[in-house]
Amino acid sequence: MNLADLKILEAIRKRLESVPGVRMARLAWTNEPVEVPLSRLVAAVVEPAGVETLTWPDVSVGRYHLLRWRVRIMDRAMPGTRAFEALVGVAEACRDAIAAEPTLGSLAADGPPVPGDGDLLPAVGATRIAALRLGELSAGRPTALVLAGASGYWVETQAGDAALDDEALFGSGPHVVAVGSPVRRVKDQPFIGLAGGLALDLGEGPREIVQTGVLSAASAEALATAEAALEIFIDGRAYTLTAPDGNDYPHCRMERFERLGPPQVGTAWHQPYRITYRQLLR
Repeated sequence: MNLADLKILEAIRKRLESVPGVRMARLAWTNEPVEVPLSRLVAAVVEPAGVETLTWPDVSVGRYHLLRWRVRIMDRAMPGTRAFEALVGVAEACRDAIAAEPTLGSLAADGPPVPGDGDLLPAVGATRIAALRLGELSAGRPTALVLAGASGYWVETQAGDAALDDEALFGSGPHVVAVGSPVRRVKDQPFIGLAGGLALDLGEGPREIVQTGVLSAASAEALATAEAALEIFIDGRAYTLTAPDGNDYPHCRMERFERLGPPQVGTAWHQPYRITYRQLLR
């Protein structure tokens, strides 16, 4: 954990503090036993639950820091009672208060999904929240409803962007360019009755260049516009591709623009993609 993580936890605490029915909202360490006076129930306790570093699938640039957190909403209420139903209502209001401003005052930003974790929604959101669950019941302790979530931010972003004929089309999200091996065209000419044959050098052949990345836009309409701007280049003509590291690859023909699954939506719209170029001449 670092100072930025503590600011996120404090921003969540402040939002819970303003929820009707919550009499106390405080921070605690992970799994710290918290003693709450009866006069301060219902109480909301915010605690960290771990951190992890993420990148978009198949796009090994940038570094996204995801802080997992947990909120315990506590009261003296047993399941099946009206008091418990009231506690559920307060817990749902706590969830809605956090979800209403997922960036937490610009402290958090959309980022890559967590592999294999379908509980946190939206999967790429600045703040992601799981369903409410009932905490472990213990004699003499308040009943707790647990709200698990995560908020993240970019700690390292891409240094440069790719371009086609100096048009900056890819800067909305991270992307990588993988340049394939040069190809030498050779024709083997056998001769009947003779061992071996003749190898005819036909010169250099085209090589494949693959770009993988994510397009991001503020709305579905803006994302469709960004995609259309790329598809215009699938016209059979050759262009100069500039890679993020600044190297130029002339005579590149865009052959395919593939959407890798449906758009993913957080505070913005994100479309993972793959573009295949063929460099006709070096």
